[in-house]
Amino acid sequence: MTYKESALLSGLVFAAAFINLEPTYGRPPQSLSICGSDDRRVETFSPVGIVREMNKSDEASYCTLTLVSDSCAVSAGHCLHVFEEAEFFSSATGTESQVSSFKYSVAQGSVRALQSRIGNDWAVMRLMPNHRSGLLPGKVHGFVEVELNSQHETPREIYSFSARKLHENQFEIVSAEGAVLWTQGNALFHDVDTDRGSSGSLIFDALTNRAVGIHTHGGCDTMKNNKATYISQVPFLVRAIEMCRAEEELF
Repeated sequence: MTYKESALLSGLVFAAAFINLEPTYGRPPQSLSICGSDDRRVETFSPVGIVREMNKSDEASYCTLTLVSDSCAVSAGHCLHVFEEAEFFSSATGTESQVSSFKYSVAQGSVRALQSRIGNDWAVMRLMPNHRSGLLPGKVHGFVEVELNSQHETPREIYSFSARKLHENQFEIVSAEGAVLWTQGNALFHDVDTDRGSSGSLIFDALTNRAVGIHTHGGCDTMKNNKATYISQVPFLVRAIEMCRAEEELF
């Protein structure tokens, strides 16, 4: 066993200590949360898709996830119960075989997730190669960069991409813009419009185009803000992303 493999295996044991410390039952606590006027727009942004239970089409059984490397993806920890299959979208329509070419199974042993409170709600997972093409999702759809430096300047202007259901088994990706209202420890409060299924969508710094947050909870209708996990301020999350990326070289 090489030093690198030994270190990664040690990391996997370490990760097991914090995976799903507070199991979540039921469905994601997300509903329509529009902060002022609805400025969401339909986009074609390939690294963003949905993660859901296989063979399920009901609206409540999916969350948004985003690729952060060729095989690693990030979502919300309270979505743990749907981490079975990821799907990414194309504007093209076609046969079932063409549609299934954008589906990827979640490697169940790779999931590292936590939901203990707002600001500590996150998940990192590795996706398997597509069973038809043999390609990893990042090779087909690309991936985004994540801000992992805890000393970076908190952004003001932000945007997000999230999944929205059209009707059974059909989704679209929408973008929305907003601002960071304030941060509190590892929680980031924002006014980007969100909807059911937006849980797990990444919040991006408009200046650097790097992901800085994971949207987890709505609240603009009552609390005048939405909530996200502030990625760089959660050491376990940063470590989980780094570990997932390193493991790619072993598979």
